[in-house]
Parts: sequence; C-alpha cells; structure tokens
Amino acid sequence: MRSALAESAGTPERLYSIRDKYRIVAELLEEAQGTLLDAGARDRRLAREIDANRLRYASADLGDGHDHRLDLEGPLPFPDRRFDHVVALDVLEHLEHIHLGFRELARIAARSLIVALPNLATLPRRFTFLLRGHLRTGKYHLAPEPPGDRHRWLTVYPQIDDFVRVNARQAGLELVRIVEELEGGRIGARAGLVAARLGLLPAGWLTQRCIYQLRRGA
Repeated sequence: MRSALAESAGTPERLYSIRDKYRIVAELLEEAQGTLLDAGARDRRLAREIDANRLRYASADLGDGHDHRLDLEGPLPFPDRRFDHVVALDVLEHLEHIHLGFRELARIAARSLIVALPNLATLPRRFTFLLRGHLRTGKYHLAPEPPGDRHRWLTVYPQIDDFVRVNARQAGLELVRIVEELEGGRIGARAGLVAARLGLLPAGWLTQRCIYQLRRGA
C-alpha cells in the first residue's frame, strides 16, 4: 500500500492515491479476514480486487444478481455486527436518509466499515460549472421525467469529513484512515499532490472522493 499511496501527517492518518477506489479499498483490506458485505455493489467490481481466500465476499443492491437485495433507505434485515467488514462506495449520497443509512451500515459491521463519498467541489468541476452550468455529472439534473437514480446531497470537501467523523463517533467507530483519491490521471494527480503539499492549492481541490476507513474497538 505504501508504494501506491503517499502519506501526510495527521490523525487520523491521511493518505493520497492516484489509484481508483476499488484498488484503494483492496489495499485497505489487504490484511483483513472474514466476511465482507459490498453495499451498493452495482456490477460487483470490488470482488475482482479482493483476495477471496481471506474474505468471503457478498454483494448487496436493489437490483437483481446480488447475494442480498437491500434498500438502504430503512433498517437493514441483519442482526448487529452480522459482517466482519462492510463497504459502501459512492452510495450514501444517493440516500434520502443518509444519516440513517450510515448508522445501519455501522451497526452491521463487526470489525470495520469503509465508506467513500465524492467531492463535488473540485477545481475541474468548478470550471465545468462555470463554463457549462453543470458539475460533470447528470445526478443533479432536473429531468422532464423522474430519474431512476440521482444524488440527494451535494457532498463537498471538507463537509464530508465532518459528516463521517461525527456519525462514526456516534456509532462507536474510530476513524483511522482517510484516503483522498486524486483526479487528473497519473500525471495530473501527481502534480496536484505536489501542489497541495506546497500549499499552492486549497485542500481538496483535486480530491475527487474521500475514502474513510473506520474500525470498531474491542
């Protein structure tokens, strides 16, 4: 993990990565064992990155083709601490009841919870909104017909940090690591990392999402 991530000081540990969210999560779970629930799994992409010999993967989503059919807008049909590890990547911002969704995911996690939230206030998105009037995503468009899926929350840096910190504490979880996934490709992301460390750009302007690793104490 150290070869792919550059570390900066701070508590919790804050890292920067030019890899995608699935590889980042696989690295965060590189020593984990037991059961893993991928909530909002979509195409089960995460399953291709993890070690099946250590983690028993199960996917959950609203559609067909998953191990569990799950609606995160209400109480989940699992007992407390049902899964050793729970992952929810770019899921919570789709929920009307985002706070309840976080609490439910935390409740069923016995050892760790990993949550990813996008940052819609990056510098490239700001320029896109200035020039084109949208945030490089159709998840906020006012369509003539009701959309099948959309974002309910405008998740921006550092508000997503505050949301996770407060709700993790209330759920009895410790926030141990934050990985900022940088955008702009390898060259752009590396340049952005240098610029951020030199203080040439405000924090978060090139962070397309933050991935939070939370652990449950003994």
